[in-house]
Amino acid sequence: MMHTRFTRFRLPSAGRVSARLGPLVLCSVLAACAAPGGQPDKAGLSAQTQTQTPAQQAVLRRDLAPGLYELVVADGSVFVASSGSSFDASQGGTIYRLDPDTLETRAVIPTARKPYALAYDARADILYAGNTLNGAVQGIDLKAGQSVSYRLGLTDAKGRTEHVRQIVLDASGKRLFATNPGADGKVWIVDLKRGAILHTLTGLRKWPAGAAYDPAANRLYIGQGGEYGVTVVDPDSGKVLRRFAVDGAEPFLVNIALDDTGTRLFAADANSGRLVVFDTSNGAILATVPVGESALDVLYNPIRGEIYLSNRGASRKHPQGTGAITVIDATTYAVKTRYDLPAHPNSLALSADGQALFATIKGPHDDKHPAYRADGMESVVRIALQ
Repeated sequence: MMHTRFTRFRLPSAGRVSARLGPLVLCSVLAACAAPGGQPDKAGLSAQTQTQTPAQQAVLRRDLAPGLYELVVADGSVFVASSGSSFDASQGGTIYRLDPDTLETRAVIPTARKPYALAYDARADILYAGNTLNGAVQGIDLKAGQSVSYRLGLTDAKGRTEHVRQIVLDASGKRLFATNPGADGKVWIVDLKRGAILHTLTGLRKWPAGAAYDPAANRLYIGQGGEYGVTVVDPDSGKVLRRFAVDGAEPFLVNIALDDTGTRLFAADANSGRLVVFDTSNGAILATVPVGESALDVLYNPIRGEIYLSNRGASRKHPQGTGAITVIDATTYAVKTRYDLPAHPNSLALSADGQALFATIKGPHDDKHPAYRADGMESVVRIALQ
């Protein structure tokens, strides 16, 4: 068992948080926003919006900032992580606080390190940001304007730091779980009360990336690649309890989610572009649903009985594609609808009432892609599900 103490410090230049407004665009499945040459009318909408379907009219899109990654609905707002336009680990980033109905900016929180992952502790009103490139997690007290830094990843002799990918909270136990998706990756279990690393799980095999926690059963699930798709962990002891295998080609379960009873686990398999549904009691595969190339994030909505999957729609073999968000019936596993969202839908979040879905939409890096933007601007969307 390893115990590490952490330090407290003030937010750079904005323990005070500044408010800033930006342009809003209402559009269809973003074709009107992304297509070059579209002429806006007096209301700021492309003429194409006049022929939108009801599903298209349900999508509100806003160009926000470069380097958008995860987002979380918390404290009556939508928080969005922006790492900026570079991958320089020495530079800071930004977390935007948006109105959940209009996507207008309510506040801007500068961070000393680039944020990628986000999680929220409602009891303490603390927003946690994963600083992937720095191997750290930052806990931001939204009321006090202070933050605590949790250094997790080690740095080798060449100055390379172990990355932090996804962060998941156990609010009742005051623990934080963080994944490190290396070839022989790690998972850190952190006691937030004492500021100590309780367990560093190693030897998990390839790419432990996604994570989900079942508080009722006290089980931590890790989505990964290679021979096994899911590893089940007892977070108290830090021991591996079992592993779930995936059929077919080598999987990469990059993100995972549990249903409200903890009996089913939903996984986005990036390698095969599908949803995989597991029975958590025995690891049996209950269903698989193709969604498109490079499946990425997955979210379960108990209020509407739906599963949402984002897929980027492009890969190294097919760099020119664009992706979508697929809505799947959580009982029959039938595809209900699909929102085409050029270029690359990324992370998902759900409103408190379960009637609105939020997503970050990343732009292509290849300047030959039709949706490429020289300014690197990326978007947030709000989809009205009713």
